[in-house]
Amino acid sequence: MKRLLQLQRLGMAVSVGMLCGGGFLATVGPAIAQGTLQLRLPDISAPGNRESGSTRSTTCIAADESLVSLMPQSNYGLTQSAYPTFYFYLPPTTAEHLKFVLLNETTNELVYEGRFGVQEGAGIAGVSLPDNGIQQPLVEGESYVWYVSVICDPTDPSADVVTEGQIARVAPVDSTDADTAELPALYAEAGLWFDALAAAAALKQDDSPTSWRALLDAVELSELMTAELLTSTSRSSEPAPMAEPL
Repeated sequence: MKRLLQLQRLGMAVSVGMLCGGGFLATVGPAIAQGTLQLRLPDISAPGNRESGSTRSTTCIAADESLVSLMPQSNYGLTQSAYPTFYFYLPPTTAEHLKFVLLNETTNELVYEGRFGVQEGAGIAGVSLPDNGIQQPLVEGESYVWYVSVICDPTDPSADVVTEGQIARVAPVDSTDADTAELPALYAEAGLWFDALAAAAALKQDDSPTSWRALLDAVELSELMTAELLTSTSRSSEPAPMAEPL
């Protein structure tokens, strides 16, 4: 945790937009067209890298593999959700646990921390901020930094393999008249990366991977298109098993 806080302090002093009347304003760039899906992303970049960097020569992940946050190349994304899901690619690893940490970008306040058991094999894992009546939601107009750490050596945090991303919550869009199949495109057009990806993941689970593939292709993560989608559960202070692939 100390290492994560140090990373946040060093790298996250960045302007991410303007606050006006409690709302978040961000310049939206040109659409990235993938088939019928038009992905519009805010014209903002966050520090850090969506792929894990090099660590000690001996780690629990092969040298030609990376832990990857499913994020745009800017490493920055928007959501309308109070309790969003954060997706990342977990490569084959000998580690037994990983940790997810969410911090308020401005105050450095710890918003959520969860530990997860790691199953054998690689895949896309999703960590959802729990809507359990206890966990505080993301606040509109606030920006947050999230980290995933694969714990290679529980006695040596410097051996962790870490990736990160930045997220901000904005006002919701009207999706009342949209059916489930239309949601990824609707959210993508509105610039809501996290919501578009979550909606596409739900369709992928139902054997409809078109939107999922289009989104990953749009942000140049096409090599992860065929990775299995995993599910996971967590507790904030105790390890919990990661479920079998869907």
